[in-house]
Amino acid sequence: MMKSRTLRRIWFLGLWLLLPWPLSVVGHAFVPAARYAILACASSSIALTEGAAGPVGLIVALLVGVTLLTTLACWVIAWVIAKLLARLPLAYASTITWACLGFGLFVALLFEPYRTPFGRALTGGLLQVLS
Repeated sequence: MMKSRTLRRIWFLGLWLLLPWPLSVVGHAFVPAARYAILACASSSIALTEGAAGPVGLIVALLVGVTLLTTLACWVIAWVIAKLLARLPLAYASTITWACLGFGLFVALLFEPYRTPFGRALTGGLLQVLS
């Protein structure tokens, strides 16, 4: 049996890893917040080693900003879902949580729900987007 805080954290991680977020600035990306965090870390390391001259600093700022906004949005959505599920018994709430996130993981792994201009293919599943 899980507590409400645990449900909120599980929902947050699930949404952060699975829920696609749009980024229209760079070719209509539609990827999870985790992908933006990976790109922000990679571009930050490039800026630190090579310097932030030219557009590199703007790219880092854009990706860090999008990462922070999508992470905050995931947290707010998870908080709302946890508040709604708090009205149910914890056994039902945890079953609903695992069923929804399991279905989302199933769809993300077996289908190609994400669009990204950052990879080899324009669309991909979870493993392609997070690699």
